[in-house]
Amino acid sequence: MCSLTIERLPWFLLCLNCALVANILPEVTIREYVITSKVVFRYANVVVKSHVVNSRSYDQEVIFEVKLPKEAFITSFLYETNNKISKAVIKEKAVAEIYYRRKKSNARTGQITYYDIIDDVDIDVFKVSVNVAANSEIKFRLEYEELLHKHAGKHVQRLFVDSGQLIEKLELRCELKDKQKFKMLTYKTPFYTERVHVVYNKGNLDKDGFYYNEIEWKPSTREQENANRKLGLPFEIEYELEDNKNGGILIENELGQFVHMFSAPCEERKIMMKQIVFVIDISGSMDGNPIEQVKEAMDTILSRLRSHDFFNIILFDDDAIMWKSTFQQATSLNVFAAKVFIQRSVKADGRTNINEALQLAVDMFDKELPSRVSGNLGKIIVFLTDGSPTYGEMDTKAIRRNVRARNFLHGNICCKSSINTIAFGRYADMDFLRIIAYEHGGLLTVVKETESNVAGELVKIYKDIENPFYKNLEFTYSVSNILIPEENVSQIKFLQYDCGSELIVSGWTHPHVSVYPKVKAESIQNDIEFDSVPIVTVSQENSRILSRLVAYKRIKRLLKEAESTFYPNTSKVLNKMALGLSLENDFVTNLTTLFFKDYSTVSGDVNVGYSRDCSFRATMSNICAFIGLSLQLFSLRYVTLV
Repeated sequence: MCSLTIERLPWFLLCLNCALVANILPEVTIREYVITSKVVFRYANVVVKSHVVNSRSYDQEVIFEVKLPKEAFITSFLYETNNKISKAVIKEKAVAEIYYRRKKSNARTGQITYYDIIDDVDIDVFKVSVNVAANSEIKFRLEYEELLHKHAGKHVQRLFVDSGQLIEKLELRCELKDKQKFKMLTYKTPFYTERVHVVYNKGNLDKDGFYYNEIEWKPSTREQENANRKLGLPFEIEYELEDNKNGGILIENELGQFVHMFSAPCEERKIMMKQIVFVIDISGSMDGNPIEQVKEAMDTILSRLRSHDFFNIILFDDDAIMWKSTFQQATSLNVFAAKVFIQRSVKADGRTNINEALQLAVDMFDKELPSRVSGNLGKIIVFLTDGSPTYGEMDTKAIRRNVRARNFLHGNICCKSSINTIAFGRYADMDFLRIIAYEHGGLLTVVKETESNVAGELVKIYKDIENPFYKNLEFTYSVSNILIPEENVSQIKFLQYDCGSELIVSGWTHPHVSVYPKVKAESIQNDIEFDSVPIVTVSQENSRILSRLVAYKRIKRLLKEAESTFYPNTSKVLNKMALGLSLENDFVTNLTTLFFKDYSTVSGDVNVGYSRDCSFRATMSNICAFIGLSLQLFSLRYVTLV
C-alpha cells in the first residue's frame, strides 16, 4: 500500500516515521508552495519555497522533493523550523565524505548522496526528508540555475509545480528579460496542457533597455482538485526572440566577461542540402513496441527529407546492413523504397555491434556524390541504440578511437560528419553515447522507452538537426586588435549551425575594456563573415548574472572535456579547474555536494536513505537517530545539450 502512496505523491511523499499503516494518511499540510523564476540573457534563476505544517500531536516525516532540469546547477538549500535556520554549504565531494565519516557519530553532520538512477528524460530530483515535531511547521527553500537552450527557434523552460495535494497558496511567477524583442511568448499549465496561453505583449522596456515580460499563475484549490490526474506534468514556457542578421548579440560587463549568443534568421533558400545517414539498432532488445515506434518515426522522418537531400540507412545487430552502397537522392521514388526497406527489414534480433555500424556510417562520406551537386552540404549521422556494445569490439574507448580515426580530418580536426546519438531507454550506455556526440559535434538525446509518443519524440529530435545553415564556424574575440587567447573562451569552433538553433560562447578578458567579436562560417554557396555583431554593456545590476552565466558555461565545458579526454592526467587537471569554479560560484556539480556542518538546530529525527519500498525505509529508521540529516540528489536521466 505504501508503494501506491509513493506513486500518488511523486512530489511530496509524506509517511509517518517510515511505518505508514494501510489506508491511514498523516495529516501534514502543504500550506504554501511558490516558484519564482527570473530569466535574464536566457539564464534562469529559480527559487522553490514550501511551507509545511504538522498539525498532529505526534512527530511526522516530511519529504521535500523538487524536480529540476538535468542541465541545472543547484546553488543553495536551507530549511527553517522552530525559528531556526539550517543552511547547507557547498563542498568538494571527497572532502565532505571524509568529514562526514569522521563526525557523523556526534549527530551534527550530514551531506547529499548522489545516485545515477536512469528513469526519466532530462530531469533530476532533489529530495530531503525531515521528521517534523508535533504541532510545528517547517519551511524549505531550494535555488537552482540553468541556461535555456533554443530548439526549433524557441527557448523552452519547464517548471514543475506538482504538489500531490491541494494547497491554499500555490503560485508560480516568471519574469523574462532580454535585449532582443519577444517575437512570441506562450505557456501551458500542468493542469491543461492542451490549452496554449499566448502572451501578446512583445515586451516592455525597462530603465536598462531590456524587454521584459511576466507570467503569473495562481490556481485555485478548485482548479487543483479538477486537475488531479495531471499533476506530474510541467508548467512549460516557450518564447521566441527576434533574430539579428549580424551574428546575434554580444553582452559584456565591466569585469571583462562576455557572452555571445549567435543566431541567424531562417531562410528556406539558404538552408543547405544535406547528406544524412540513419543508423538504427535492431538487436534483440529492441523487440516489440520499441521497434514498432522506430518504424513509425522513420516513416515520418523520411517524408520530411527535401528532394535535393541525399540519405542512406544502416541497420545493425551482429552485423551492419546498408540499404544502398552509396547516398541516394531523396526523390519521391527513393523515399518510398526506403520506407518499404524499413518496414520489411527492421526486425529485432541478435546482439549489438556498434563499432562496425558507426565506422560504416562515417565511411559513407568518403564516397563521391554526382557531379551536378555543388555548394556546401550538411553532413549528419543519426545513431540510435537502446544498449551498449555486446558483439564485435566491446571496449567503448577502442570504439571511440576507431570512429575518431575515420571521422577526424588529419587525425585531430573534427569532423567529416556530426554524430547525433539517441539513447533509447534506460539500458543505453549514456556515458559512451554522450561522449561520442560531444567528440563529433553532435547532440545526445535520451528517449524514454515508456514515453507514450516515442515516434513523436524521435521526429522532434530530427527537426533540431534537419536544417544545416552554416558549417565550420570559427569565433574570435579581440581587444584593441589583440586576440583574446583561445583558453579564455568556452569554445571557438563549431562544426555546424542549424536553422532555428543558437550557439552560445562565453569568455573573459581584462576589466573595463570592450570586446569585438568576429565569426567566420561557410554558407550554402560561399564563405561568410560577421564583423558587426551588436555589443551591449550591462549595468552593475545585471553584471552578476552575466558573471554566473560565464562561470556556468566554463564549468560545463571543462566537465565535458575532462570526461572525453583519453589522458587521465589531463582529466585530473580539467576536473580540478571545474571544481575550483564550482566552489567559487556555489554550484552543485558532479564534483561538489551540499553539506551541513552543524545540526544542533535540527528538531527531531531525519530520515536517511531512499527506496520506493517502504520496508527499506522502515529498516533505515534506526539510523535516523544519530545521523541528523541526509539530502539526496537523484539523477534520473542525463541529456547533453551543446
